Amino acid sequence: MEKFMKRSVKKSFAIVAGCLLIFAAFLSVGTAHALTTAGTPIIAIDGDNDSNVTVDVFSVALTSPYVYGYFVNAGPTFYALGALSTVTFDGGDLIDFALYDYTRYYTLSGDSADASYSVTMTFGNQVTAGSPANPAGWSSPYYYNANITWTLSSVINTNELALNFRNGNDGLAPVSVPEPLSLILLGSGLVGVGLAGRRFKG
Repeated sequence: MEKFMKRSVKKSFAIVAGCLLIFAAFLSVGTAHALTTAGTPIIAIDGDNDSNVTVDVFSVALTSPYVYGYFVNAGPTFYALGALSTVTFDGGDLIDFALYDYTRYYTLSGDSADASYSVTMTFGNQVTAGSPANPAGWSSPYYYNANITWTLSSVINTNELALNFRNGNDGLAPVSVPEPLSLILLGSGLVGVGLAGRRFKG
């Protein structure tokens, strides 16, 4: 009887610990928006429910022969930008800014997989009012302004874009990606609950 009680306590503890790890993983996923991350596109947030998101894009330190531009929603078309461009997106659009040297594209999303360049995104002026229309249920921070800087070994100075949103409470944010810690917590919790259940059946 005493042995059975000890086994039951151990199983209960394993199940509770596993559930806590799973819960912690879900909490951490909800806050996985790094503000200076690389290797991810950004998302346009329509914060004033007017069906469009308009942004002024400045090429602050463009270096020849690179052309600034972007891809939208993983589409194949590269849209070139000038020294000052006004662009309208839809709320929820995924924007993958890039440099083009007429041979290849240096994208935000490709940075983490390519050691030949790096990209740094910094965000400013968090939007604290409004109700973002897209994506539905968005509750993480988003911002009025952003600077995106490329550093390439082939040029001495960096290439920088500055984004400033025109409309009301519109803005942008990094795309939400589960961080490694979140995945570890979730995996540990599932394994713990699974093992406890298996021993209980045995």
